[in-house]
Amino acid sequence: MLVSWLERVLTPLRWLRNRARRLPWQGRFPSVQNTVAGTAWYTGLYQRLGDRALQSGQPGEQMPELILHDIEGNQQQLSRCWEKQLALLVTMSLSCGRSRRHARGLRRLSRRFEQDINTVIIYIAEAHPIDVPSPYADRIWVTTKNEIAGIHCAQPRTLEARIELAHQLRRRYRLSTSILIDALDDRAWRAFGGAPNVAILVDPDGRIAVKQGWFEPQEMARAITALLKNSPVTPAYRMSPHG
Repeated sequence: MLVSWLERVLTPLRWLRNRARRLPWQGRFPSVQNTVAGTAWYTGLYQRLGDRALQSGQPGEQMPELILHDIEGNQQQLSRCWEKQLALLVTMSLSCGRSRRHARGLRRLSRRFEQDINTVIIYIAEAHPIDVPSPYADRIWVTTKNEIAGIHCAQPRTLEARIELAHQLRRRYRLSTSILIDALDDRAWRAFGGAPNVAILVDPDGRIAVKQGWFEPQEMARAITALLKNSPVTPAYRMSPHG
């Protein structure tokens, strides 16, 4: 109880401290989400990223063979994920608010279907690094949510640094699913469409069954249920709503 109370007290203090640290950055890179124009910019970016992800690797197409790394740093073929059953691949990073938002939904989904699918997180480049421009904007883009949560991720320059961030994500959200780490050349990120939180359901033959430009756990659960019942998968499952 004491630890929980202290955490509630310290969280806003950490936020104030971190905001003060970032004032020079915010002068150079003002927040784009604090105005009507900024909101429109963000909505447009969100939609473009989802659309771009869906254009790269569509249902019915064969998944690429990639060499990634497991959480221990060992090389692993991506195709091992779907060797014997359906596989759900979800790209995530600790600094991505969308990834964190749906982490618990992913945990519930993986437990619900643990006998039927192999759920694997693909840990990719940080969406909102504090030291270099975001992969999705031509500026350092430190979000208010990250400041409040105390998440300050530099863009990893070594595989070990990326693995450590994957460990942090796993610990923070008590994720028991398998994790593969993208290589530093971001091969999985690019092959899956260059978006922060893509979800791909892969048949055992290595073909894409369902793809979401933005991961939506509830829609993906419906798609998995339909596939397990040999029912048609509707287009609604294949693309998460924007906004």
